[in-house]
Amino acid sequence: MAGNAIVPLWRRWLKDNGRNLGLALALGLALLVLAVLSPKYMTFDNLVVVALQMAFIGIAALGTTHLVIGGNIDLSIGSLFALTAVCAAMLAKVSPPFVAILGAILLGSAIGLLNGALIWRVKLSPIIITLGSLAILRGVVLLLTGGYSVRGVPSLFGEIGQWRLVGLPLPVCTLLGLAAFAHFILTHTTLGRHLFAIGGNREACEAAGIPVRRLVLGSFLINGGIIGLSGALAASRFGSASPSFGIALELDAITAVLLGGVAFTGGEGNVLGVMLAVALLGVINSGIVSLGIDPNYAEVVKGATLIAAVTLNQLSHEAREQHRKRSAMRELL
Repeated sequence: MAGNAIVPLWRRWLKDNGRNLGLALALGLALLVLAVLSPKYMTFDNLVVVALQMAFIGIAALGTTHLVIGGNIDLSIGSLFALTAVCAAMLAKVSPPFVAILGAILLGSAIGLLNGALIWRVKLSPIIITLGSLAILRGVVLLLTGGYSVRGVPSLFGEIGQWRLVGLPLPVCTLLGLAAFAHFILTHTTLGRHLFAIGGNREACEAAGIPVRRLVLGSFLINGGIIGLSGALAASRFGSASPSFGIALELDAITAVLLGGVAFTGGEGNVLGVMLAVALLGVINSGIVSLGIDPNYAEVVKGATLIAAVTLNQLSHEAREQHRKRSAMRELL
């Protein structure tokens, strides 16, 4: 009897964690291949560099994760990243470093809230609204900078981005901290459960009295604040801010989110899967460069991965729907 009870539990665990297990195995295999073909890749210093390259994409992916789980999307995050980085660098020249970082966070939050308010009020697809925001914000960045990087930031501001904890750069530590917090919110709080419910069936949530409007606006506000923090850290880390910051960031974040198992239709996903996907994509991209392969292949891999992730999510959704229908039919019979 005990053995028979274990089998359903194992099947349920595999169903809930199969994607994460597959990503972990793929990541381990990629690292093993690189360790054999390019031993220098596995040195601590190089892995820290790879982690730093992944950090800003990972932070953006966390914001995108809770948006997509709630049934929304923001395509303007790349432009917002550039704008907040530029504004943080400009503010750092005339104010203390923490004021510059706080200003970037508040700016990102305000723009995120504005996007959310427009989407809610106009009742248009978030893809259309945020695609327009992408173009507007990139234009504002170019107008502010004239197309040139913002340089000459105070050294004290630059030292923040260079700070390390147990050998890990501040952006990497920030990613780990935000990931742990996001995981806790989504899995252990009423707020997280409501977010999943909204992504699954918004109309039912409204009928049940869940504050859908407040949660949707809050999701966009938090996403904007996260991007603002990431932009400020990037400006501090590099000691400058370029108007080209964040180009294709939205594609990287969405690819990681969908590959990590978050359903594009909303209502499903987890932070661990997204972080594994961020790590896998980062290792593949950096590994291509490390092996001396044409870096343009990284873009091919990224596009192919996005298509594969969307296809896999759709096939999984169809399989679940068929299973539910068969279960319903068995109950009726």
